[in-house]
Amino acid sequence: MTSRMTRPVARRGRLSAAGPDVRLLPLSRRTPRTAKAVSGVGPVRTCVGCRATGPRSALLRVVVATDAAGVPALVVDAGRRMPGRGAWLHPDPGCLETAERRRALGRALRNAGLLDVSAVRRYVAEQQGMSGPGQIPAS
Repeated sequence: MTSRMTRPVARRGRLSAAGPDVRLLPLSRRTPRTAKAVSGVGPVRTCVGCRATGPRSALLRVVVATDAAGVPALVVDAGRRMPGRGAWLHPDPGCLETAERRRALGRALRNAGLLDVSAVRRYVAEQQGMSGPGQIPAS
């Protein structure tokens, strides 16, 4: 009982005993450590098709919406502001096909049923057609 009274108790916690360099470590294992991510590119998202990461501005957001008949369908969220869970995808037909083949869109959007992908496919085809003069438009 006397030892408790004579020993001062630090109220600062365990980090103060670890030293000043502890706070310079990354916050978690998932924190990007690349110079590109640290330089302020912006939010980084993962494509559900190819699983590559990229800036939010380079990927396409897709959400589930119901049509007039009540059937769920994928819709392109061009403004990136629609409510609900979204999935991110490169505006590339290859990534869309890979995501469909792997059934990644349904998993990412947490939707168990089949989804109509025709609106997303049309949007990606239009983007490929407008991508530049050197490209052959998709038909």
